[in-house]
Amino acid sequence: MSAQPVATTASLPGLRPRVRRALGDPTPLACTVAKAAMEAVLGGPAIDPYVRWLDEATFAHVARQRSLAIRAGRTLTGPVGVRRARASRVSRTAAEVSVVIEHAGRCRAAALRLEEVAGRWQVTELLLG
Repeated sequence: MSAQPVATTASLPGLRPRVRRALGDPTPLACTVAKAAMEAVLGGPAIDPYVRWLDEATFAHVARQRSLAIRAGRTLTGPVGVRRARASRVSRTAAEVSVVIEHAGRCRAAALRLEEVAGRWQVTELLLG
């Protein structure tokens, strides 16, 4: 038996080599995750629907903070909104976003670091003020 050559995209007619593109703007995802995390920390709904966009350590930290808030008897009152967000690309595969969040007439800060993981943005650091 002779070994057959492995077909690559360059050897197949009509197919182009796969080119990795830079990811789009991370600001909308950062705003959504920051708002959901703030709601969770204030005793609101769990952040489980956002597990795909958070790394394990960040998800565990927010889940723990929510658990502590629930045990302390906190409940979310009123809406949480995003007032402003600023994104800064630190490399082709990483960005840092600062978000100003408003709740009950008070502004709070959130800082997020997003990195490319498997072709999508993922939050690797999340700090809530």
